[in-house]
Amino acid sequence: MLGGMKKRNLLSRIGLAITRARNFFINAIFLLLVAAVLIGLFQGLTEFRVPDGGVLVLDPAGVLVEEARSEYDLMGLVSQSEPLRQTGINDLLKAVDHAADDERIRMIVLRLDELVSADSAHARQLGKSLERFKATGKEVVAFGRGYGQGQYAIASFADSIFMHPFGHVSFPGYGRYSAYFKGFLDWAGVNVHLFRVGKYKEAAEPFIREDMSPEAREVNQAMVNDVWGAYRRMVMANRSLDAGAFDRYTRAYEEVLEEFGGDTARAALEFRLVDELMTPDHARDRIAASVGQSGEGSDFRIGFRHYLRALPPDLPSKRNIALITAQGPVVMGKDRNAAAAEDLVALVRKAREDSSVAALVLRIDSPGGSVLASELIREELEVAQQHDKPVVASMGPVAASGGYWIAATANRIIAHPTTITGSIGVVGLLLTFERTLSDIGVQSDGVGSLPLTGDANPVLGISESGKRVIQANVGGIYDRFVNLVARGRDMTPEAVDEIGQGRVWLGSQALGLGLVDELGDLADAVEAAAELASLEDYGIKRFAPPSPPGEQFLRQLMESQAMGRPAGTLSSVSRQLGSAWALASRLNDPGNLYAICESCLVLKQP
Repeated sequence: MLGGMKKRNLLSRIGLAITRARNFFINAIFLLLVAAVLIGLFQGLTEFRVPDGGVLVLDPAGVLVEEARSEYDLMGLVSQSEPLRQTGINDLLKAVDHAADDERIRMIVLRLDELVSADSAHARQLGKSLERFKATGKEVVAFGRGYGQGQYAIASFADSIFMHPFGHVSFPGYGRYSAYFKGFLDWAGVNVHLFRVGKYKEAAEPFIREDMSPEAREVNQAMVNDVWGAYRRMVMANRSLDAGAFDRYTRAYEEVLEEFGGDTARAALEFRLVDELMTPDHARDRIAASVGQSGEGSDFRIGFRHYLRALPPDLPSKRNIALITAQGPVVMGKDRNAAAAEDLVALVRKAREDSSVAALVLRIDSPGGSVLASELIREELEVAQQHDKPVVASMGPVAASGGYWIAATANRIIAHPTTITGSIGVVGLLLTFERTLSDIGVQSDGVGSLPLTGDANPVLGISESGKRVIQANVGGIYDRFVNLVARGRDMTPEAVDEIGQGRVWLGSQALGLGLVDELGDLADAVEAAAELASLEDYGIKRFAPPSPPGEQFLRQLMESQAMGRPAGTLSSVSRQLGSAWALASRLNDPGNLYAICESCLVLKQP
């Protein structure tokens, strides 16, 4: 009797503890939501004043992307995990373009310390806007603790580059390195079945090799050399640098540092990579004096985010160019952080049915992915063309494999010189675990009504007949890809096959091969769309997936957490693993067939 009472008391205490924990958790979420609402209401009522004779500060954080669509959620907020910080290039461009005509803004200051990654194509795009700003007689200055490769690409467009006396300018170059899992998979008893067309299609090589294949090595070495060459020419032209000196700094950095006694800042100064070394206080006073301010406080400065909120809303136009962004891996379904077929098809259809839209521009920054998803998006774009609404594909940093598939039949394709494109090839990959299970004593057996019943099963394995079926399917998809490009680009299938085979090309090379029509940025694509639609006066109407309720509140809260946190908090290894896992978890083609350029994800990094 007494024992039973003790047992019931113990269970009651456990139940009470669980109830209290649940109530605490619910109350915590409620308070966070209330705080988010209050922050949103307060910021919504705040009017940001643009200082007269002021300085516009461009301080992008995290990764520079086409459109910022970070994955903010309640669990990340509660767990204090680091948010995926992103800055949309379009926000920066809009701020710079408005500031060029804004008499209140006299100078732009680039503060790039919190910028983790910026592709050369984005740097060129922003640099073009900065050049237009400078053409109005205004000045651009960069100041930072130091400059990585992507940061320096943007800073090189400034009139003057200032750096902290303890800073450094680093150029690691571009590389393509992968982990190869064949040895591990053999040890674990996993059977890898790879089906592909295209001798350069290396997307699944890490599963079947212990090193890079000669074909992959050839194309990757050529690619990293070309990307570095384009970067080198851009920086030297912007800074009027001597080629020999720049090459010595980048290729024999250890000798340079030994020559300057390990003083990285002085080495950068002597090689004319920066103009002056100064502390933040000194830089602030210098900048303030340049615009006729005292330097006391920060009233003469405004960040680009606040500046955008201070601008009047764009007036609606009777005729518009629709702008839609396909960013991230191409996947089926809905996914705001990928080029999801269901989302993009709905946006293209909405733009097509909008009577004010005369033409569409699809901005692509994608390494590809699901074959079926790519085709669904391309088909919807072609429907828009059939309704007399021309389509221009504007390629960002990457538009390869499935990313190129989407663009193949557009009226016009425009790429940056350093866009990574092409990679016309298809792969199929299946992992089976029958040998792994057998090693631990698990066998499979059964019956089927047809020869292929139960074939291509991760537990049962795959027969020779099944392999022939998948390879034939992959070959058929490749032929469709080639014929699609041939039709869209007015080429013969044989010519497309010759430059296809999974080979990756830079935009400048793709122009000569006929894969793109011209080199240019998003603004050039919009002008091309207006020309095709015979428009002189028009507006730009953006179409984007709707934001989940409360996302903006969560974004503000989580970004406030991240303020002051070093930009590189996550190690490079964890970032790479996280990116690889995010990509793998989104690849959801129903037929396991992919047109994807896996190497493009590495090559586009600074």
